Amino acid sequence: MKKTLTVLVLGIMSIVLLTAQGCGGAKEFSIVDQREVLGEVTTEKTQPVDNTQGSTDLSQDIAARRQFRYQIDMQLNESSGLNRKDVEDRILETYDLVGQNGEQLCLIPADVPAGHSYLYNLEWTKVQREGNVEEGSTPGQGEILGTYKIVVDLQCQVTGVEVLQ
Repeated sequence: MKKTLTVLVLGIMSIVLLTAQGCGGAKEFSIVDQREVLGEVTTEKTQPVDNTQGSTDLSQDIAARRQFRYQIDMQLNESSGLNRKDVEDRILETYDLVGQNGEQLCLIPADVPAGHSYLYNLEWTKVQREGNVEEGSTPGQGEILGTYKIVVDLQCQVTGVEVLQ
């Protein structure tokens, strides 16, 4: 009987403790942007722009598209008590990003002389934002609960032209 009573009391105390923790509400936090950093660089080549059969110079814009993920690298203090998913959602909201994916379009002015074929070398650079996760609703006023980095965009530039013919 004593053992059953002890188990019952411990069970009730656990329920009360969990309920008290849940009723406290979510901890208030803010996302504080600190800086922009250029990240990883990748390269690619366009499809050839063929003007081998042309009798005049060809001038046109060609489009290169690249999809990417809004990668979030987050380091929360163990004692922060924050829900990781809530923080990720707030970061996406802060930068007005929808979902987990983005797409960047790069327009390349292609000028190919008659009788030639060119392809263009492109360089894509990830654009990251870095900042802090702070306690409270006023940025700069609370304790730092963690840090984050998020890829928010890609930059594109032409780095070279290859003459194929």
